[in-house]
Amino acid sequence: MKKFLNHFSICLVLLGMLFITSCGDDDPIIIDPGTGGINVADGLYLKSGDNDPVSSAGLSAEVVEANDFQSQDRTGFNAGYMWLDAGDYTVVQVTDKEITATIGGTLASVTDDGSSCDHNDFMLVTTAADGPAFTVGASGLYKVTHDAMTNELIMYNLQDASIIGSATEGGWGADTPLSGSVSSTGGSWSASGLILRSGEWKVRLNCRWGINRRIDPNGSLNDPANGYQMFTNFGGSTSDLLPGGSNIQQTDDGEYTVTVNWSPQSGWSLDAERTGDAPEITFNPNDYQMAVIGDATPMGWDADRNLFHKEDNGVHTWYGVVTFADAGEYKFRANDAWDFNVGGDLANLSNGGANIPTPGAGGWYIVLSTPDEGVTWSASVTDIDWSIIGEGGPSGAWDVDADMMSGGVDADGNSVYTLNGDFTAGEWKFRAGHDWAHNIGGDVTFLTVDGGNLTTGAAGNYTVTLLYNGETYSATIQ
Repeated sequence: MKKFLNHFSICLVLLGMLFITSCGDDDPIIIDPGTGGINVADGLYLKSGDNDPVSSAGLSAEVVEANDFQSQDRTGFNAGYMWLDAGDYTVVQVTDKEITATIGGTLASVTDDGSSCDHNDFMLVTTAADGPAFTVGASGLYKVTHDAMTNELIMYNLQDASIIGSATEGGWGADTPLSGSVSSTGGSWSASGLILRSGEWKVRLNCRWGINRRIDPNGSLNDPANGYQMFTNFGGSTSDLLPGGSNIQQTDDGEYTVTVNWSPQSGWSLDAERTGDAPEITFNPNDYQMAVIGDATPMGWDADRNLFHKEDNGVHTWYGVVTFADAGEYKFRANDAWDFNVGGDLANLSNGGANIPTPGAGGWYIVLSTPDEGVTWSASVTDIDWSIIGEGGPSGAWDVDADMMSGGVDADGNSVYTLNGDFTAGEWKFRAGHDWAHNIGGDVTFLTVDGGNLTTGAAGNYTVTLLYNGETYSATIQ
């Protein structure tokens, strides 16, 4: 008996050693087949045909756009970036390794004009519990979203990537395309020799900012019942890309290779490798405080009406609104002096050129630009001046302007613009020419270019008066 026990003990020890030595870091972990179930975490997944859902096809909570280009959470909004092979799909809920709900529905193709490179079509599924499977016709990388409030699923084929912003040579008005492609195993888009300067930029997919799924396309983004606007852009930082994130800050001028990567395992990443120095800038717009002066302007030939500089598609551009008289002339000049001044034909201004006739009485939106570092100049003068825009203003929307009335010039030389209307407690701003290139906000007693949103504080009928003296803006709200 003792001999049998000794042999049995040795066998147990050897069996134990076998299991211990089989659990090294490099050896596969054997899961007890008795546990069963689907080996993914709890959550929503896009499921292909009769196959089990896989982790790379998961949907998780993602932010949507808020007013003033910010982001916000939305209850029941989930998104994922995944490679889909052509075939039939449903959305499933997995709980404790079991499918506990199935969502399907009817698929339709929708066109949403928001892409500058013609990627305007996406697939929309009106979803319902236990609805039928829907068919993806073309394999590719898709952004897939499901919104529980509106019961809709979007599948948008992502084919192109680009960068855009004031740090790029194209400015905020034009995408800088990246070349490349992706497959089911991942891929990237890249471009070399890009000049980035101090400023901001973002990554855009399919040359667009987002897809608008608001019930009222011009209604508030902050009203959950009005739908949502999903992001198709990334921001944040080069080390932490975020859907709809803040602008990426560029502080080091240089020549760069920019690469946007995607993989089903790790998602999105961004590389910006500095490969050389940026060309020297010979024209510094900060040395040119451009302004309008003349007997057609409020203070005659004795005082300027300043314009404000911004980059537009890589072009040095100055913006402003000037109240002109019915008779008289004007010119553009720099730094309150005649050392540099341009006049003549607006389409082809020349240094020291002739005085320009007034366009007529009232407020006019002016855009002055030089595309080639101060060699040639041109200007546009448009009969659209100041307006108020925003959900708290009389238009009730961030896409519709309420025009202000030009009140001429007061005794102190201020150009005066007024608007009477019904305001809510929401936010609004002033902008010129129905364009965001020149907008003002912040403190009403000292408004600043690109300043913060304004509010009346309470709903009611108000008269808003905007004053500009050639240097500073202010407003009164009564």
